[in-house]
Amino acid sequence: MSIASNVKKISIILLAVFVILFALSAPYSTHNIDKLAYVIALGLDVGQNDKLRLTIQLSKPEGSSGGSSGSSYTNIIDTVECSSIDSGISLFNSYISRRLNLSHCKVIVISANLAATQGVSDYIYTLLNNVEMSPHASIIVSKTPADEFLNSSQPELEDLASRYYEVSLASNKYTGYTSNVSLIRFFSDCVDTFTNPVAILGSIGDMPIKSNDNIENMGLAIFKNDKLVGELSAQETIWHMIVSNQLKSCTISIPDPLGDTESIDLNLKLDCVPKKSVNLINGTPHISCKIKIKAQILSATQQSTSNETNYYKKENLRLIETTCNEYLEKNIKDYLYKTAKTYNSDIDGFGKYAVKYFSTTQAWEEYNWLDNYHNSIFNVEVDSTIKSGYSFL
Repeated sequence: MSIASNVKKISIILLAVFVILFALSAPYSTHNIDKLAYVIALGLDVGQNDKLRLTIQLSKPEGSSGGSSGSSYTNIIDTVECSSIDSGISLFNSYISRRLNLSHCKVIVISANLAATQGVSDYIYTLLNNVEMSPHASIIVSKTPADEFLNSSQPELEDLASRYYEVSLASNKYTGYTSNVSLIRFFSDCVDTFTNPVAILGSIGDMPIKSNDNIENMGLAIFKNDKLVGELSAQETIWHMIVSNQLKSCTISIPDPLGDTESIDLNLKLDCVPKKSVNLINGTPHISCKIKIKAQILSATQQSTSNETNYYKKENLRLIETTCNEYLEKNIKDYLYKTAKTYNSDIDGFGKYAVKYFSTTQAWEEYNWLDNYHNSIFNVEVDSTIKSGYSFL
């Protein structure tokens, strides 16, 4: 083997050793987990003495410096007033013994006051530009100040606050009462010309028992561009989830067409992707939405004893299907007109079905879909297939 070959191998080995030693030296130690404080939640509100009131929620393991799988955790919540998110984090770093790290931040709580008065685009852009921040962190708009919301969200049934947020926000999969809106999704809808953004609507609940675990994430906050303009109730959010093809499962009550009880409880799921279309007639959007639902009868308000009102007879199931169709058509249409006439906010993305009528980007921008949405006329058709409680969907 030649001397040149040996020198080359030795050089490669020395270079590899140098890289490993450098990686494990000072630059690594400054980012060691023992020197970091992980932010679980971030709160943004209007400041009294400065532009922004920034709140952080940290999880601290009890009983050990580094924590373990068996450790319990206490939540630390602190607030500063600052001119921006970055300056606020610098303030925290100046008096907290560990450097703040946003890589485990699960939720960003924005007060309704800030969202309605200042708008949120600057803060959203700042967070997305932070390499530590996960684009999948959830966006919550709180009816109460952000620090009060976070102070009320200290879990009693979960040791980890991060786990608590994951579980509580996952309820949308079986209730349909909210949509888990991520940071990247909110940003995308905020800068889009086809749709407007929504966020999770949060509030402090009125619990009958004393509990720290006392927040509610029900409904949606509606935005026009980057400013809060209104909200949807839990039931209205179900209609949004249906139209936007996000519904996994939910339970609703419809009037009993057989007259034996006041109402019938149904479990709903989408049977297929809703078919949406937009026609522009003299510049006015005519929006059509055709929805197929499969449903299961869960219960009625009282047990029927009459054979004529047996909920599982075929002719009665067809009658319940008709009632279900009429009920959903009316409520979904009312919801759509509310988004158009009251809020002028296309949160269902109908704009992408209208863009085909414009040959250039300039023509589309001049039409300004997001401002013309309030002129929309809606047609909703629902076709439901209902099975008895003895049948598995």
